[in-house]
Amino acid sequence: MTSPAPHPSELWKSAAWRSRVESWVSQVLATFNIEQRGPVSEPRIRFWSVQLTVPTDHGKLWFKENNPGQFQEASIIAALAEIAPDHVVTPLAIEPTKGWMIAPDHGATLATLNSTDYALWSRVLTDFADLQQQAAAYGEKLKEAGLASLDPGIAGNFVSNQLLLHTGLPEEHPLHLDAGQADRIYASVPAIEEAAAQLSALGVPLSLEHNDLHPNNAFIPGSSTDPLRFFDFGDSYWAHPFSSLYVPLGAMMESWETGPDDARIRRVLTAYLEQWSGYAPLPQLREALEPALQLGRLNRYASWLRLLIHADDDAMLEYGPHALSYLQTVTDPVL
Repeated sequence: MTSPAPHPSELWKSAAWRSRVESWVSQVLATFNIEQRGPVSEPRIRFWSVQLTVPTDHGKLWFKENNPGQFQEASIIAALAEIAPDHVVTPLAIEPTKGWMIAPDHGATLATLNSTDYALWSRVLTDFADLQQQAAAYGEKLKEAGLASLDPGIAGNFVSNQLLLHTGLPEEHPLHLDAGQADRIYASVPAIEEAAAQLSALGVPLSLEHNDLHPNNAFIPGSSTDPLRFFDFGDSYWAHPFSSLYVPLGAMMESWETGPDDARIRRVLTAYLEQWSGYAPLPQLREALEPALQLGRLNRYASWLRLLIHADDDAMLEYGPHALSYLQTVTDPVL
């Protein structure tokens, strides 16, 4: 019998993996006539990804490989760099068969600035809306690159199918649901389908849903007029664009120790929605927020699940219940 394949986080600690990566990095640098100016850093390992930095005569470069559940990020960001080159970090090179990419460092992220400034959050969300609107016409290209789809129209069926997975797991498994828990979630399926119908009636097209949008995933621009460059698209889906507000809303409430009715949060959400006013009047766009945010919660569940398929026991114990909580609360009010 063959031994089971090591979990990604174990593989990333191995000398053999490190040797293969450094060999590829050297080939990339030689192709672009870039000189390495020091050793590759020790890996920053989480169960969802590993990162290395490479000092060169052209500045610091970042290498990244994802958990197989987010294997597609390298190809997705390469496709986005063709669609909206001013809005994303363009990789220097990717190895799509391995999910590897190496990209330039663009300096500090927006997270180093004042997180209590609602204007900063407005900038993040309005610039991201511009990226979404540019990407909306390229669904097939992004799907071919590996971007998974979570069309709201299939959300109810998706939840129903997931319940079969969770109830079929052993009771001691962190992702197990008993019959009572599953029944409570199943009872929410009509509400999920109603939310999806409300979004469909609005007429806003599906697009890139970042699914982890916050100021630490955007670089400080070179000037006040330069567009923001976004990165870290491993969690992303082709879904309703407004669902991308779920993570920013939670981050603002946590950072400012406030609720969704805070005037600063209302200004930020309005600034984002105004970018979509060509599709519907602002009051109608606001009405779509709640259903979009609920489906954003479902997107968070889905991204965690595809990572946990490849998790070791410790990561499963730590993050499994967290992932499951998104499914258990999918139709709870957000606003």
